[in-house]
Amino acid sequence: MIRNYLKIAWRNIIRNKTFSAINILGLSVGLTCCMLLLLYIRSELAFDKHHQQANNLYLLSLKAAIGQGAGREFATSPAPYAPTLRSEYPEIEETTRLFAPENKTLIQVREPGKQVLSFYETKGYQVDSNFFAMFSYEFVEGSPANALADRNAVVLSEEVAQKLFGTGPALDKTVRISGDLGLGEDFKVTGVYRDASARSHIDARFFVPLYAGDIGNFLRESRLDFANNNMFFTYLRLRPGTEPAQLMHKLPAFVEKYARADLKQYGFDVALQLVPVKDLHLADQFQSVVTPTNTTTYLYILASIAIFTLLIACINFMNLSTARSARRAAEVGVRKVMGAEKFALVWQFLGESMVLTLLALVISLVLVVLLLPVFNQLTGKQLHFTELLEPGILLTFVGLALLTGFIAGSYPAFYLSLFNPVLVLKGRAAYGKFANTLSSVVLRRGLVVFQFVVSVVLVLATFVILEQMKYLRNTSLGFTQDQQIAIPFRSGEARAVYSAFRNEVLTSNQVVAAGGAQYYPGIFNASDLVMHRPDQPQDQGSEIKINRVDYEYLQTMGFDLKQGRLFSREYPGDTNDRMVVNEALLKEFQIPADKAIGQRLSFDWQGVTYPFEIVGVVKDFHYENLHQTIRPYAFLLNNRSRFNYLIVHVNTDNMQQVLGFMEQKWKALRPDEPFEYTFLNEDFQKNYQAEARTSRIVSYFTIISILISCLGLFGLAAFAAQQRTKEIGVRKVLGASVGSIVALLSQDFLKLVLIAILIASPIAWYAMNQWLSNFAYKIDIGWWIFALAGGLAVGVALLTVSFQAIKAALMNPVKSLRSE
Repeated sequence: MIRNYLKIAWRNIIRNKTFSAINILGLSVGLTCCMLLLLYIRSELAFDKHHQQANNLYLLSLKAAIGQGAGREFATSPAPYAPTLRSEYPEIEETTRLFAPENKTLIQVREPGKQVLSFYETKGYQVDSNFFAMFSYEFVEGSPANALADRNAVVLSEEVAQKLFGTGPALDKTVRISGDLGLGEDFKVTGVYRDASARSHIDARFFVPLYAGDIGNFLRESRLDFANNNMFFTYLRLRPGTEPAQLMHKLPAFVEKYARADLKQYGFDVALQLVPVKDLHLADQFQSVVTPTNTTTYLYILASIAIFTLLIACINFMNLSTARSARRAAEVGVRKVMGAEKFALVWQFLGESMVLTLLALVISLVLVVLLLPVFNQLTGKQLHFTELLEPGILLTFVGLALLTGFIAGSYPAFYLSLFNPVLVLKGRAAYGKFANTLSSVVLRRGLVVFQFVVSVVLVLATFVILEQMKYLRNTSLGFTQDQQIAIPFRSGEARAVYSAFRNEVLTSNQVVAAGGAQYYPGIFNASDLVMHRPDQPQDQGSEIKINRVDYEYLQTMGFDLKQGRLFSREYPGDTNDRMVVNEALLKEFQIPADKAIGQRLSFDWQGVTYPFEIVGVVKDFHYENLHQTIRPYAFLLNNRSRFNYLIVHVNTDNMQQVLGFMEQKWKALRPDEPFEYTFLNEDFQKNYQAEARTSRIVSYFTIISILISCLGLFGLAAFAAQQRTKEIGVRKVLGASVGSIVALLSQDFLKLVLIAILIASPIAWYAMNQWLSNFAYKIDIGWWIFALAGGLAVGVALLTVSFQAIKAALMNPVKSLRSE
């Protein structure tokens, strides 16, 4: 019986090539989209689940209220929390800390008689010596047990080790690490691990001990407290069986016992939280946890696209199968007369549907193999086809294909099995009514409307996302961002030649200005102070972002001066705690703009009050991404020439020439250190990588969903033209024009598309307003977006339907009426 069903299914596929091709193509594309997006979602959900004790690992976060400001949740905490928590609570089995410096690190291999090999490396982290006892890394050289026992040890990823030492062993080799992590000291390679960045929020290229470099000196020499230097990621491993909620109930008492005195001194208040490590990658309450986090909103968007794309393909199948059912009505009638039961007929048609979907699954697997490299480039992932071959994943997709076949074929199967054999065997006129009964027509139209509702929502979403991305790229940031080159100074030796290099750069007539700073807009700024007005107590102060700059930085950046003046060499006293602030700082401290110059703010540190005088006010500028509101910011003058970056403003059409000139001057001063640069506007746009990635994915898959919808519309238009062949012939004989016939055949479908636009518009408006709420600065969704999306939907539908309508209208009426 099964063999007979398969034979009949194959014959029907061959007999109806066009409709079979539309069904198989639509389903295979829908399944391909679903597979690719589910692979991506699965990858995002799998972060940090590979650690041996992943269920017991937690990050300590601080919800801090500073002065009178609202509380904000931080992923970092001061250094004393980790050891103190472990000693206080037996439920905590182990703690470890991680420090993530912003700067890149210079790593060099110096072998006698050979040229110095130098590389800049990112994602180097400092960790406690027990880090690898808590987090699982696969070591290919060395042992994780004691890899960081020595202060001058370094553990490299396999990729970095091969870059430095080739394919030979790296263990026990020596590298020199310059910059804040190494201070130009030699480090011994004590381990090499396989890169697990695709599975962990700690996307590390190498590790050094926490007590190395500048941070090591700070930890040994500074008085550590529970209120300041909130810059360490603190991880806890709870003992098996410990309920984190019960431990969290004890943490307020911990704050009172150990931290309250420090917090009160500086006007802080904190509440401690435990966040599961396996949830950190999608912890959107943090902008970053070691590496940038993602948001579940984007995963919901992608999951919705995957589901609806597959649903659209299923609707195509259902519509075309129902529309074509009249051609099989006689077959059903004969089978029923011969004694076939309803149950057998249902399973025959469901079986045919599943054969088609399994065939579509095979095609979709081939498409996934072909498209995966492109999809990886689109998403920035390293997904592999072998992941699909895992038993659980493969069975999931086979089950998904069978479920798709069952859903897509369910209505035609039950609909056909209900045919009355007496009526359908009376002839075409009788059984033709079944194809156009009210229920089947209403269902087909309803499903077409649903398809285009989904497509129009996706089109509207794409337009809104693209407009927001355009706004993020083009909105004024409050400073000059074009033709600004940021040159980093990664090592102490490089910082020592800052002044000499700047002077050499300024000799070029293509260089307009150059200024140094600790930070620049678009990158993370770790420096802040809690300041208060002299008439305020310290506990009513506010957090101020701080950037130490040279005399020329503010002019180089093109900040708009509103009051007072910028730093100047004509005022030697500027080095004595004078500051230039933004407008947001004045609002925060309720200082009138016309009275800002000469106003003082104070910062208290270990019992000493440090006063700062305002000498200038610049217009508000975006130093973070546009997700964040502009907060108080102050520039202080640093006359020690110890800067992390030199910003060079150039005026040239030949960027390569000026970059070559600067590299030549750099090599003359630092021959062993690579010349590196970035463009300031590109660095700022890197803050929107998640949005840009989502924009690309939504755009491409929106196009695919529209194409699938058009495939179904094309098939239905062809069926409608066939059903009305005689009517079209009669109309042409009576003098109807081609245009009137095209309009006749098109108007029904266009009505459905217009209904879909009316339904989709409020849905899309609500959904995209929710998405835009993640941005502090955003576009308004204008009426023109709805008009453009609606016009596009109508145009695409009209183009699709018109092809079949024109073909039918041009047919010779003699041929269509010959059988009458």
